[in-house]
Amino acid sequence: MDMQVLRERAGLGRAEVAFRLAISETSVRNWEAGRTEPTMTPKKYLDALRLFKCTPEELAAASEKSINQRHKRKPGRPKRFPDNQVSHVTDSPVCT
Repeated sequence: MDMQVLRERAGLGRAEVAFRLAISETSVRNWEAGRTEPTMTPKKYLDALRLFKCTPEELAAASEKSINQRHKRKPGRPKRFPDNQVSHVTDSPVCT
């Protein structure tokens, strides 16, 4: 379950979540897209648990899943550094 599923399960729209937590709708959208993780004060955290009708574990898992979905490599996308080619680092200083 990701953040969007958690919100939808509670029967809420993005705008309603944003209003009730006193945050921007963009923040909610970014949570769901995995661009940012929810960062909240303890009070807002408790409000979010009540709002989503979930346990702390479910909220953490949903946030982690949203982030992981965002950062999965797309098929066919080259790795940044191929496994067999490691950048060589020397001990010599850049400036002498």
